[in-house]
Amino acid sequence: MMNNISKVLSLVLLHFSVQCFGQSVKPHPVSEEFTSVDYTVTVNGQPVQVFHAGLNVHFASFDFDGHVEVKVATIMESVKNDIEKKYVGQVYHKYIPRDSGSFWNGQAIVRPLSKNVNVVTNEKEARFMIQVPGQYSVERPGTSNYLDRVLFLFANKPEDTAKPKEGDNGVVYLKPGIHQQNIDLSSGQTLYLAPGAVLFGSVNVWDAKDVKIKGRGIILHYGAQSEDKDNGYMVRKNWHPLTTSNVDGLTVEGVTFIGRSRTWSIQLNSTYNSSFDNIKVLSVNPQNVNGDGFDWYGGGNAKITNCLVRSSDDCFAFFVPEGLNKASETKSDSATIKNIQIENCVLWSTIANVYRIGFGGQKLHTENIQMRNCDVVHIGRGEWKAPWSIVHTMTTNIHGKAVHSNYLFENVHFEEATAFIGVQNEEAIFRDIVFRNIKMTGDPVPSYIRSNMEGVIFDNVVVNGKKVMSNEDIPIRENSKEIKGLVFK
Repeated sequence: MMNNISKVLSLVLLHFSVQCFGQSVKPHPVSEEFTSVDYTVTVNGQPVQVFHAGLNVHFASFDFDGHVEVKVATIMESVKNDIEKKYVGQVYHKYIPRDSGSFWNGQAIVRPLSKNVNVVTNEKEARFMIQVPGQYSVERPGTSNYLDRVLFLFANKPEDTAKPKEGDNGVVYLKPGIHQQNIDLSSGQTLYLAPGAVLFGSVNVWDAKDVKIKGRGIILHYGAQSEDKDNGYMVRKNWHPLTTSNVDGLTVEGVTFIGRSRTWSIQLNSTYNSSFDNIKVLSVNPQNVNGDGFDWYGGGNAKITNCLVRSSDDCFAFFVPEGLNKASETKSDSATIKNIQIENCVLWSTIANVYRIGFGGQKLHTENIQMRNCDVVHIGRGEWKAPWSIVHTMTTNIHGKAVHSNYLFENVHFEEATAFIGVQNEEAIFRDIVFRNIKMTGDPVPSYIRSNMEGVIFDNVVVNGKKVMSNEDIPIRENSKEIKGLVFK
C-alpha cells in the first residue's frame, strides 16, 4: 500500500515540475500506412503517433528536454493463448474489445528496470515519468516471447541544430513521408531522414569513405529473402536495411532500422572506423530467425552507444569477410575483427545470443571486444549443440582454428538468465575474458565449453541474488573442458 502511495506522490510531484518548467516535446509523425491501432501515447499532454513495425512490435518516437510525463493507453487487447492459425512460425492472435479492461494484467512494466521507472496503472492506462533520453519498453507482466506485444518509446534528446538541410551539397535529404527506393551512398555523402520519413527499401555503402546517415527517420526493409532457408547472411546490395562493404569512416545517428524479412539488419563487410549512436534496430520477420542486429564480416574500430537492438537472432556477430570488392571475387578463410566498443545500450535477443563468434571452419580472430553499462532486458533460451549464451560459438564440424582474446563485460544487467559461455569449436582458443559487475535475474543456465579457454575472471558477478564464487554457481555442464586460470572475485 505504501509503495503505491509513494509512486503516486512521485508522479504528482514530477507532473507539477513539468508544468512549472515547461519542458519541450517534439513528436515524430507517422504516415497513415504505418499507424498503430493498438496504442495511444501522450507526452506532456501532446499526442505522439505510434508506428507499427510489424508483428506485435510498436513504437512511439519523440524528442524532448528536461523530463516528461507519459501516458500509454491500449486500444485493443491481444490474447496470447487464443490462436487462430499458424504459418512459418507466425502466430495470429484474436483481438477482443478494449472494454475488457484487463490488458495490463494489473501492472504495466517499463524496462530497462535499471532506470527505476515507477508506473501507475489504471485499467487501460499506464502513467510514468521519463527523465533521461533513451529507449524504453512498456510491457505486460510475463512479456518475453517473440510474439508478445510490446510498445517501445524512443525518447530522444533534441537534434543538433547543425543538422543537414535540403539542398546542401552532398546531402540526400528525405522529407517526412514514404520513399520507396534503394539508396547507394558514395564517399563524403550524407543521408538525412527527417522525422516522419520512411525509406521503404535499403541503404548501400560500397567502396567508400566518410559516409554519414543521420536524422530521426526510419529505414524499413522488406525484401525477397526465402522464407524456407537462410540466405539473409549474403553480402548483396538491397539485401538488408543497411549494408556496407569496403568502407572506412561511417557515422550513423538517430535512425530506426526495421527488418521485416528473413535477413540480417546491419551488415558491415570489411568496414572500419564506424560509430553508431542512438539508433534502433528492430527485427520482426515472422520466423524469428536470421534477424541479427549487427554483423561484422571483418573490419573493426567500431563504437556503438545509446542504441537499442531487438534482434531475432544474435545481437552482435563476428564473421570472416566475404572478400567482395571491385578487384576480387575471392573468399578468405582468415580475418581479424578488433576494437569493438558497445556502451549504454538496451538489448533484446528473442532467440540466440548476445555475441556469436564465427561459424563453421572459419579462421576468425577477434580481439578487444568490450561491452559496458548495458541492459539485456530479454534473451532467448534454447540451444543448438551449445546453449544460447553471452559468449557463443557454433559450428557444423567443431573445427575453426582461431584465437579470441580480451573480452570485457562490465556493468551489464541481465533481466533474464542465460548461459555465460557456450563454445563448441574444439580448436579455438578463448583467453582473457572478464565478467565484472554483472547482475543476472533467474536460475543460472549451465555453460558448455568445448573450446580451449584460459584466463576467465568472474568479478562481482551476481546470479539470482547469489554471488558467483565457484563453478557450481555458474554452473558448467558435464563433458566441458576445464578453464585454465579461472578466477572468482
